Amino acid sequence: MPSPLLAAENRILPALVTPLTADGRLDERSTERLIDHLYAKGVGGLYVTGTTGEGIHFDSQIRRRLVEVAIHASRGRGTLIVHVGATQAAAAFELADHAARTGADAISSIPPFAGGYVWDEIHAFYAELARHSELPVVAYHFPGLTGQQTSLAQLASLLAIPNIAGLKFTDPNFYVMQRLLARLSPEQILYNGQDEALALGLSIGAHGGIGSTYNFMPELIVSIYRHARAGRHAEAIAMQRQANQIIEAALTAQIVAATKQILYWQGLIDCPACAFPRAGLNDAQQRRLRDLLAGTAIAGTLVR
Repeated sequence: MPSPLLAAENRILPALVTPLTADGRLDERSTERLIDHLYAKGVGGLYVTGTTGEGIHFDSQIRRRLVEVAIHASRGRGTLIVHVGATQAAAAFELADHAARTGADAISSIPPFAGGYVWDEIHAFYAELARHSELPVVAYHFPGLTGQQTSLAQLASLLAIPNIAGLKFTDPNFYVMQRLLARLSPEQILYNGQDEALALGLSIGAHGGIGSTYNFMPELIVSIYRHARAGRHAEAIAMQRQANQIIEAALTAQIVAATKQILYWQGLIDCPACAFPRAGLNDAQQRRLRDLLAGTAIAGTLVR
């Protein structure tokens, strides 16, 4: 049966931030406003409670409520993938059950990494999550976060697990990406996870993209996707250069904090607070970021 993830015509999914109030509660109003804005700008769905969404730093109540708000706000407008990764496998399985009950299209999870895990343990985790889940599972390769050095053969072995729908590939090794694409079944999907190389990932066969910076420049990201899908790779690369100027500015600070600050300036969230103990940008960092963004394609959106 064709994957519902592949059936979607638009496979650009912002890795949604989790808007918070100043005292650390979920800001549902800002969440709904941001989601409505992203769909209005042409994205194809959402990836929620992932690394950018700070999911592993929240209790399950906040995570479940964010999923409920996101699914309700999506109202059938796009694909909804819920990241269920947690420090306890049992918590991940419970979040997977909630995602299925609530109406998500798929789940995903970072591999176990805190404390150090060998490959057999990582493989066993994905096999059990895929067996347990009622929804298709997107595995997650992010060595820059986990520190895990995973071989092509090991990654390919995940694709052989029943109910593994594909892979979110956040790694600049595009040789490995291309060889994994050659090993996908026709029903499996691969999402590019390197925002700064979306055009390149799409050009070698990635089916779509999931990224942090999609939150604050969705139109530019969607333009890259549409050009690449139409085979207009020179145009996609030109758009990527514009996006990378913005990404370079954002990376002068911690990326989640910078993303929330930009969204606050854009009037899309009411507070740029991050999950404790992540600090927001101080005054000097804010001034530097704003100055760097002044000459970019999103300069006119920074209204505050």
